[in-house]
Amino acid sequence: MSKVFVEYAIKSEFRASFLIYMQELQLREGRLELLVGTDQEGLYVEIWHDVTYEDYLSMKEERLNVERLRDGQHGDWEQWIKGGIPKLHMWHFSPATYS
Repeated sequence: MSKVFVEYAIKSEFRASFLIYMQELQLREGRLELLVGTDQEGLYVEIWHDVTYEDYLSMKEERLNVERLRDGQHGDWEQWIKGGIPKLHMWHFSPATYS
């Protein structure tokens, strides 16, 4: 039961278009959960459930590929995120084991 966390801050002027995009993505991807920060305005965390490490690497490569993101089909992340794509952070987690 591995999980991927994706964290970024969305500029307030793009929040509406971002949320429309994410709602559509969530409908297509049942593994996606989107959370919004209560202490930091505009902070979002995506939690992706049941993602293998190999799938995570592919997902990370796609999400950080600025050229691919400019095709208009995958949202306007470079514009939406405060600080652009370099401020999008991703991590893969697996269950802890106890020895």
